[in-house]
Amino acid sequence: MQQYYPLSFFEKFIHVDLQQASHKRKHPDEQFFTQAVDDIVNEKNNILERTGRYLYDLRKKKQVGWFIQHCQQHLVILMELVAANMTEENLLDTSISTAKKTWTDLYKIIYLNLAELLAYFERKFGKYLDIDCKVPPSYLLTAQAKFQKDVAILKDGFISSGVDEQLQQVVFMPFLELTKNNHTASPITYQQLHYLTEMNKRLFQLLDASGDKSDFPEKLHELLLFINFNNIHYFEYWVSMITVQLKGYPTIREKLEQLMYLQKKISQATLKPAYVFNSMRPPLQNKMQSWLAEEIVYYKEISATSGGGHLPDELARWKDFKIQTIFSVSQIGHILKLLLDSGIYVNKNRAEVLDFFSFFFTSVKQDSISPGSLRNNFYNDNAAVSRSVRDILMQLVNQSHKGINMAVCLVVDCFLQQF
Repeated sequence: MQQYYPLSFFEKFIHVDLQQASHKRKHPDEQFFTQAVDDIVNEKNNILERTGRYLYDLRKKKQVGWFIQHCQQHLVILMELVAANMTEENLLDTSISTAKKTWTDLYKIIYLNLAELLAYFERKFGKYLDIDCKVPPSYLLTAQAKFQKDVAILKDGFISSGVDEQLQQVVFMPFLELTKNNHTASPITYQQLHYLTEMNKRLFQLLDASGDKSDFPEKLHELLLFINFNNIHYFEYWVSMITVQLKGYPTIREKLEQLMYLQKKISQATLKPAYVFNSMRPPLQNKMQSWLAEEIVYYKEISATSGGGHLPDELARWKDFKIQTIFSVSQIGHILKLLLDSGIYVNKNRAEVLDFFSFFFTSVKQDSISPGSLRNNFYNDNAAVSRSVRDILMQLVNQSHKGINMAVCLVVDCFLQQF
């Protein structure tokens, strides 16, 4: 089959005919202008008609893909050349005026016809497009105007929803950087523009759907993971945020529990398929999982070093020892609160007491009690739990005897006075 290159007319007209004519005359004569417009429109229509037949005859997908991408790339190059002779206002205005017949009008007519050809390939052969191809100048200008307006609205929503300033800067940085690009010499690609357009839409959807503003920051992090926002600045922000959170857990055990919870949560997170902010970097989920895995290994090594084979014999003896109980976690928390509030336990640091019991005691359903769970139940007043503890204490009273077990009665009586 004979090779077909549909844009040869436009390349010659833009590079040669138009350049020569514009240098000779300040304004095009009417005959040249009219003939040029007729040739441009006719050539565009010929391309639209002939390309479909040519691609049908190709049949092989690889050849079709190469042809579509070749046309796409060269159309964008020609549009950039034409746009260099147009104002931003003309690029955004799709109306055509031939009343004055100026060189600017002719450039605009060329640009709009090239844009129509590009739109045809995008509409009919979208799956073959080169996503790494630069976008045309008019696409970028339209996006810049929209993002400038939308970022201002989103910022107000983020502030009212409790998103800190640093995270705002990280999220909006790609949009603001795009708005600073020169429309005739921009490196922005189809993939990048499509990603930011989708991200912009989902940020608005998240704001509209968030009734409870207190959990908005958490939902924002979930969205950024969902759309694979693998921006290096966001990953650094996330690492810093998790590091600060870990400092709030007093024991290595609690840090490990939190890290493993995050690891499970991120591993099970739903992701948007084939979506990425920066295709040159690893997916955000992979980066997070790797960092969490390294932290878990680190804290396990610290735990083994400080609490393993180097313990004195007496301490090593109790390393894996547990007091097994039939209590629920909520009952243990309630009983400990009674013991501490009544002054029977006189430890000043209640957090240490709770950590001790969570480490050395089991509940009826759990061989390992979370310090955080025990702490929550310690401070939570629950009438049902209170009644169940009272019943347990009454059973102890009924089983006690006079004489040697009188002390038990006194202790239980002290407990019952707390209800």
